[in-house]
Amino acid sequence: MSDTAPGDTLRQLAVDKETAPAAGPMGFCLLFNPKNLAEQTFRAFKEGCAVVNKKWSLGFLVAVAVAMFSCAVYAQAATYSVVRNFNPNSGGDIPYGGLVMDHGGNLYGANSAGGTGNWGTIFELSTNGKGGWNYSEIYDCGKMNDCSVPVGSLVMDQAGDLYGVTYFGNVFELMPSGSGVWTARVIHTFGGGSDGSAPSPLIVDAAGNLYGVNATGGQDNLGYVFELESSIGGWSVVHLHDFMGSDGAGTTNTAGGQVAGLVWDSAGNLYGTTGLGGSSSKCQGGCGLIFELKNQSGTWTESVLHNFSEGDGANPDAALTIDSAGNLYGTTTSGGTKGLGVVFKLSESSGKWSSKVLHNFTGTHLDGAYPNTTLIVDAAGNLYGATESGGADLQSCQVMNDFGCGTAFELSPNGTQWKMTILHAFTGRKDGGFPGGVLRDSSGNLYGAAQAGGANAGGVLFKIVP
Repeated sequence: MSDTAPGDTLRQLAVDKETAPAAGPMGFCLLFNPKNLAEQTFRAFKEGCAVVNKKWSLGFLVAVAVAMFSCAVYAQAATYSVVRNFNPNSGGDIPYGGLVMDHGGNLYGANSAGGTGNWGTIFELSTNGKGGWNYSEIYDCGKMNDCSVPVGSLVMDQAGDLYGVTYFGNVFELMPSGSGVWTARVIHTFGGGSDGSAPSPLIVDAAGNLYGVNATGGQDNLGYVFELESSIGGWSVVHLHDFMGSDGAGTTNTAGGQVAGLVWDSAGNLYGTTGLGGSSSKCQGGCGLIFELKNQSGTWTESVLHNFSEGDGANPDAALTIDSAGNLYGTTTSGGTKGLGVVFKLSESSGKWSSKVLHNFTGTHLDGAYPNTTLIVDAAGNLYGATESGGADLQSCQVMNDFGCGTAFELSPNGTQWKMTILHAFTGRKDGGFPGGVLRDSSGNLYGAAQAGGANAGGVLFKIVP
């Protein structure tokens, strides 16, 4: 590994210091070459500047610039509150990915920076019985370098062990003890070549086996679906399907740096998306697709359920969600009427699958843009999710070709149509920016982590009451 701590790299600014002026025409300041984004952000806000440029040179975010032009107040459609301000000097910061909740309602997640050597931390947010939360750093990834720079959401097995992946290709397990001390171990390292090096977030079956997608590796180096099989002798990787292009091709998440994971149905079939590949020629390398993997007596067979063709979305970056009727829901990071992504539904009837666009993101009038996180669905069929950009009526945070620090949204069925409600438009300031998805508890409250903003400019954990 490099001697440079990734937290420093994560915080470097995407501004060409030879061409960027010290102050922009609107009176905001441009920052460049900071060694610590939190310090530079605080200094900028203190001096009245309103630009924070963030480049995830490790592959997380690309060309992301935060530029707040106004302090306008927006009447939110829901109650939003910050549960935790992440701190690079205490407990870790820059939370990457979503949260996972245990049976007791405690939340777990990963910070991609902070801790020893700035290699990241794993945290728990536990209920205190008084309507509040207690934050705990349960593991410092820099002490043993076993989970250095954790990325994506964690997954919990039936025993309460946590599993996750790192930017460097490690798959790790975190195990709690009766005394509350967590220990970690690396169960597999994807070493490149046919093994690949960019695993997705994982899912786990009842036997404790792990499943995911690798963006690289496989027979044609286009990625593959894998199982990490647990046995007495350790863990072994099984290739369930190697992509060949026409049936899918892996690519790292456009806005977040990680390939989409998988979802189960009640019969044990796997469903997923690929950001490239497929039959469409409207996108370079293909517009991506949705696939199914069926297990028949230990043999997995892939079927392409839908090929995206840009107008109906392109380059899906997030795992799918499945409802009780077996319908699949998801997002694409690009494509649609404005090229800013869509929410879609995939339904099966008599063995045939059909796709319908439920919402085209516009990035304006508080609408979102570039959705790249997994949706959740409630019992009434309402969908909840987050976008990496958009909400630009409040502020301007540049992500690729759109502006806005991201949104949290609800999409509700309304007859034959779907109604979009923006639950919160992030400003990139105290409320955070660039949300990494949402999780819903049994009371209908939503929780999530935002990678930027907050009191310490290290991101926030938030709660939304719709």
